[in-house]
Amino acid sequence: MRRPLSALLFALTAACAATPGPAIVGTPAEPVARQSYAAVVIGAPPLMEGIGSAVAIDARHVLTNSHVMRLAGMAVERATLVRDDGGRAEATLVGRSEAMDLAVLRMPEGFLAPARTAKAGPLPAQPVWAAGTTAAGPALAQGWVMEHDTAIEGLGEGFIARLGARMGYSGGPVIGPDGAVLGLTTALVSPGAAPPIGLLAGAEMDGRLGAGAGEVFVLGIGPALDEARRLIAASDRVAEASRR
Repeated sequence: MRRPLSALLFALTAACAATPGPAIVGTPAEPVARQSYAAVVIGAPPLMEGIGSAVAIDARHVLTNSHVMRLAGMAVERATLVRDDGGRAEATLVGRSEAMDLAVLRMPEGFLAPARTAKAGPLPAQPVWAAGTTAAGPALAQGWVMEHDTAIEGLGEGFIARLGARMGYSGGPVIGPDGAVLGLTTALVSPGAAPPIGLLAGAEMDGRLGAGAGEVFVLGIGPALDEARRLIAASDRVAEASRR
């Protein structure tokens, strides 16, 4: 199903990142969050700082949303990645997609392990888990698939899930019951006008679904990987040409 662009992109928030931590223990999200997830921190805290999330697709690259790589309305090309264990590394922008809300970052080799990705999209009503980073409290949301095949102009192809995701989850992995990454948390969706920003903080502080759980557009991992490989190849060609 194709929807109009009636989505509110998750905003960046000025705060200290709280990565998934204890909330993930015993969930299908645990291996991804422990080994392949990083918070994306942009700017100079505490005065100006943006927070998002990312997931590794190979030993050198992570995926996040393109809108995560903006601060005060300006595009940025560098970020700090923060692992679940507190380890930090600098990452640089490889490329932004013009077709979907996707950015690829290059990290030091081996800083994160590649996540296992799903070979197919989710099933209707399938449970899902989203790893993220927030200003306070465990950053894990659990929900289920509402629409398993959705496209939103400017955001890409994926699915809609009912999730208590909040600011800071943008670009982070959404994981199925088998522990494979199904996509990236990308936007809150409204059937009409974009909802007020306050809805982003409407979930319970422990990430459980509550009154504030909303319809979240998840960029599908298949289209995201295809686009990421294209962006990486284009970047490598430019780098090779500059060395000649």
